[in-house]
Amino acid sequence: MEKKVEKKETTKKIEKEIKTQVSEKKIKLLEEVVGMINKHNTVMIALIENLSSDQFQKLKRLLSDKVKIKVIKKTLVLRALEKAKIQKKGLEVLEKSLLSNFAMVFSDLETFELAAILSENKTRAPAKPGYISKEDLVVEAGPTDLPAGPVISELSKANIKASIDAGKIVIKERSIVAKAGEPVNENVANILAKLEVTPIVISLKPVASYDSKTQKVYENIHVDKEEIIEELKKASGGAFNFALNLDYISKETIEFLLIKANTHFNALKSKSSLPEDKKEESKKESKDKKDEEEKKEEKEEDKKEDKLEKNKEQK
Repeated sequence: MEKKVEKKETTKKIEKEIKTQVSEKKIKLLEEVVGMINKHNTVMIALIENLSSDQFQKLKRLLSDKVKIKVIKKTLVLRALEKAKIQKKGLEVLEKSLLSNFAMVFSDLETFELAAILSENKTRAPAKPGYISKEDLVVEAGPTDLPAGPVISELSKANIKASIDAGKIVIKERSIVAKAGEPVNENVANILAKLEVTPIVISLKPVASYDSKTQKVYENIHVDKEEIIEELKKASGGAFNFALNLDYISKETIEFLLIKANTHFNALKSKSSLPEDKKEESKKESKDKKDEEEKKEEKEEDKKEDKLEKNKEQK
């Protein structure tokens, strides 16, 4: 009986020690998060959906120079925001952006510069069975490193036409293996992995960000440098053509406007420098045309006079 009592007491003591250790760890982590919030200019909430542990660690290593990333439970983040808002006004607005599968991103970069870096640092991953792509998944024609074997029948099942050349499989023609909006089946997923086709783009997606300098929370942050550069190129091309049509002079348009002016000048010059016989012929044509017009006018006048005479006679 005494042994049972001792055993129970020992168990309770161990449980108490474990709870104390856990609570101490939580307090230490809470203090660390509050410290990071206070230390950095930008505090961002980013989605980490579809990220495996390995992929997440790879992203952390890529961004480690300028960015610190932490995955923390929502309850602890709420407590950290509550404590940190004493120094940083408006920080509590981030609370509504704490969705599932999120990470906290800390940096001294300003919000949109940080979002651009996150957009640039992407990794790719193979499609898993059930994955639904926004675009058609394509296998391009050409040689592969796959040796001849059972994989040829797997390719056939995925509607990929293939042949064998020098012991290696060659894709004969471009094939769509999964259409946009349709789930990828297991066979197609396996084939894509073997062909090292990685359609899934993995990155940290910014949801909201607090900027200490402006004391504002920015939401719906989307910064894609490649997309922005393409848009700027289109806008620049459109503005340039518009300026040329308006004959607007600037350092970008002056060269083309001078070429345009020279082309017009040469065209006018060629018209004015006709041979003498051509000039005479042109003059004669103009005189004949003028004479015809005068004759027409005379006839019209005669008709009017005749009408007037007839009207007088009738009266």
